[in-house]
Amino acid sequence: MSLSSSDWFSHNGIECSRVNASGSRFPRHLHDEYVICANLSGREEIWLDGKVSDVFAGQVTLYNPTSIQSSHFSHQAVSFVSIHLPQSTLTQLLGGTQAPALREGVFNDIRLFKAICRFDEVAREAGETLLEQQLLWLCGELLEDEASLQQGDMQIIQQVKQFLLNHLSQKPQLDALAQLAGLSKYHLVRRFTQLTGLPPLQYHMQLRLNRARELLRQRVHPQDAALQLGFYDQSHFINAFRKVMGTTPHHYAQQIASTQNKFPIA
Repeated sequence: MSLSSSDWFSHNGIECSRVNASGSRFPRHLHDEYVICANLSGREEIWLDGKVSDVFAGQVTLYNPTSIQSSHFSHQAVSFVSIHLPQSTLTQLLGGTQAPALREGVFNDIRLFKAICRFDEVAREAGETLLEQQLLWLCGELLEDEASLQQGDMQIIQQVKQFLLNHLSQKPQLDALAQLAGLSKYHLVRRFTQLTGLPPLQYHMQLRLNRARELLRQRVHPQDAALQLGFYDQSHFINAFRKVMGTTPHHYAQQIASTQNKFPIA
């Protein structure tokens, strides 16, 4: 029997942790916050509103504030990400006075699952700007804002994309991007992600890494390429590049040089 939390994060009332359990249980209880969980592995049995449901890897559970709930974990190890979100976070985001009631229970929602897991990663690794963006993305998925993109929206997002492309060496700020788009930060992140598949800051990073590859293919030294693109921390550049390319900038440059020497372009 075991039940433990790890990788704990807390900021402005938001709590995020990894929970590992086997042969244990959470008795019936309630929280004053929204509880959002992504099951990473194993099977959890939950009780909610008089109904028992199984939760498997890849599924999401949502609980509204003050909902009575319980969990039972079999002897097979279970691992999940748990986020506690204060009511005030969604209230302020929507500009209202009362916290909204979310859909509740067990869901097969890959976008929300990814948003939860990404928030968990960013919470411990990134700065406050990226954390804010991930929170906005997560809230957008929670609120199920499925409004279709209009032509005007697409033009606005295209303008933001062009701005990001024109400023590869500068760190974008959500406030500035939202002002450029004439949208709130929440709606900017939501609509940008709908259209491109990535939030603005991650999209900008992919543009920078794509440009880095171009520079390396042109025989620009990796350190110079990093500086041109605003990577003043070499380890940050190396880690970001390796995450996408599976190799370091130096090794990539060496492979390109080796190939070009074997097959010179006439």
